Amino acid sequence: MEIGVFLPIAKGGFIISRNVPDTWPTWELNRNVTLKCEALGFEFALSMVKFRGFGGETEYWDYALDSFTLTASLAPLTKTIKLLPSVTNLSIHPAVSARMAVTIEAVMPGRFGLNIVSGWYKDEFNQMGLWPGDEHFETRYDYATEYVTILTDLWKTGRSNFKGKYFQMNNAEIKPVPTARIPLVCAGQSDRGIRFTAEMGDRNFVIAGGNTNDIEADIKAFSSITSKLRDRAEKLGRDVGTIALFNVFTAETTTEAEKRFEHIVAGADEVAIANLVGQAELDKSDGMSESLKRKSMFMGLPTLVGSYDKVASYLDRIYDEANVSACMFAFPDFELDLDVFGKHILPKLESRRFRTGNSTE
Repeated sequence: MEIGVFLPIAKGGFIISRNVPDTWPTWELNRNVTLKCEALGFEFALSMVKFRGFGGETEYWDYALDSFTLTASLAPLTKTIKLLPSVTNLSIHPAVSARMAVTIEAVMPGRFGLNIVSGWYKDEFNQMGLWPGDEHFETRYDYATEYVTILTDLWKTGRSNFKGKYFQMNNAEIKPVPTARIPLVCAGQSDRGIRFTAEMGDRNFVIAGGNTNDIEADIKAFSSITSKLRDRAEKLGRDVGTIALFNVFTAETTTEAEKRFEHIVAGADEVAIANLVGQAELDKSDGMSESLKRKSMFMGLPTLVGSYDKVASYLDRIYDEANVSACMFAFPDFELDLDVFGKHILPKLESRRFRTGNSTE
């Protein structure tokens, strides 16, 4: 099983709570996290892209770094870890992102990948006059398909004459081409999203699971999504894997881990959460429901809460039994929790036992 980190590129990390460390998205923090993950044998570090946050008392995601330029700054500092920035299709023309990708890949040959973001947060693009209309919610994967087609044409041949509904290329040239094939990561949960990834991507984020007390149900949920993706990809002659995402809360005992988790939940920034989910989804009579708050405050990322042994066993089983290719982690306190993960979780992972450069011996 490969493992990666979801870099804290925006304020607050991936938890909308007053009771987490005051995570500011500094270059120094992201450098430290990336180098620490590389030393621990992580295979990849992915950074998201975000142009507008959700406010509230925590100013959640109101401050953020740029994904592409952060990756460019980290590339010469790293030696083995793969770096994957994200691109929102509505904000950067594919010919421009193709050139940017080639430039960074030249600094770290064979270690560059790209996360394709089809765009879901309307206000993020409206503020810049880039929102094409609400029909984009229905057509965003058609748009993304044209976008990726142009990227791959340019990377393969240095030229594109693609003519589509959204893009018109007129003998466009991007040279030099990459030194190695650039893998693409996507996040599709719907049938259309899964089809897009099966056709165009190499890995797909899977948002499922997170219940260490009911691993059988989680294995069933992961298996259902991964099977749909693999079956569709195999019919196209492609091999596409899945990446499971988790926020990790772990301690020596499950009781300790649950205590920390509940403390963070108690500090939920409900104003920022409301801005995220929209007023229509809130219970207007009783305020925000507990279930909605708990689901939304972790940005939809499933939470692993348990002892070191419990978390390690969970990760091994979803790899062995649910066809999960990789896991990507976020943490309440990225630097301190990474130390804990490296010391207490990695050595227990049987699914990592024979990978080089890790701490599982």
